Formats: sequence, C-alpha cells, structure tokens
Amino acid sequence: MLWLVLTLAVSLVITIMPAKAADEQTYTQPFQNSTTTLSGNSITANTYFIKMDYWDVKQATLNLNYQVSQLTNGDTSDVTVSINGVKFHSFRPENKSGLQTKSVDIPTRLLSGTNNIKISGQILNSDGSKAEVAQTPANWFTLYSGANVNFRYVLKDPETAIKSFYDHFSGPDTIVNHNSVISVPKQATNDELTASMYTLAGYARV
Repeated sequence: MLWLVLTLAVSLVITIMPAKAADEQTYTQPFQNSTTTLSGNSITANTYFIKMDYWDVKQATLNLNYQVSQLTNGDTSDVTVSINGVKFHSFRPENKSGLQTKSVDIPTRLLSGTNNIKISGQILNSDGSKAEVAQTPANWFTLYSGANVNFRYVLKDPETAIKSFYDHFSGPDTIVNHNSVISVPKQATNDELTASMYTLAGYARV
C-alpha cells in the first residue's frame, strides 16, 4: 500500500511541469546583498546564489550595478569576478559619475548547486599623469543592491523519486510561474486522494 501511495505521489510531478518542458525558460535570481561601499587599494565583496539541480543551464548572466570614485584612474583600476574560487572575468570600471551596469556571462561549467560570487580588485586615483597608490578615502567602489543572475535553461525530466517531486514542486521558478499545483482526477480513487494528502503533508514538513 505504501509503495502504491509513493508511486502515485511521484507521478503527480507531471502535473507541476509546464506543458512544454523542453522549451527554454528564464529565471532571474536577485542577490540578497545590500548596497555596500568598498574602500582601499584592495576591494573584496562576496555574495551567493543557487542553481536548481533540475535545470539544464544554457546561459547564466551576472548583472551588476555599481559606482566608482570620480577620481578613479581608468587605466590602472580593475575589477575581477570569480565564482567558487575560479576567476573568469576582469574589467576596468569607467571613470564617470553615476550608476554603471555590467553584464558578464558566467561559464556554465563552473556552476554548482550553491555558488559564491566574489568581486575583487583595486580602485586607484588619478593625479595628473600618475595613479595614486596610497590608500585614501577617495579609493572607493560602491556595489548596489539589485544585482542578480539571469538563467536561461531547459527543465530536466523528473526522476521517479519523491525527492525529485519536492525539488520541482518547491523550486523558485516553479513558484514564480504558478506551477506548484497538485491535481487529482475528477473521480479520484481513495489511493489517489491518499497520495495527494501524503504529498501535501510531506511538503509541509520539508
């Protein structure tokens, strides 16, 4: 009986999947970072994001919002981005006032379930024709809230396991797209109704 209930519960995962699961989908995951100002010759900031196991990621794009000191030397200042300890992109922030944006593609081969994004570098000041290497209050880089990672992906087929059901059912993209629905036939049998109750009860305890 228990085997039958679990089998029926797992089969319900089909109802929460989009009709065309093989189609590419997008999901934007915002970082939980607040606006932070980094100062000094060496700057470092860390933030985190997750990738769902049932995503076959085709592209992941990091989007940053930042501002640098108006005295920044654009020829010598630099910022490097790494993921999970691996550096993959460096750039020079422009010497201009106001908010700047930067979009960087993250190599999908470097993605794991939980990911650490580290932003490091140096902001050096202009003093005529030379860069000021001494630490001053004007060596600053402000990373604004609103940074995010945008995923372009295809859903993997669910496995015949209760864990696969819960992963799909509680995934952030599933919830945002209003696909977290458990349905049973109009003329549901006792076993089918029991399976749906097991599913809901199990999900509530996760």
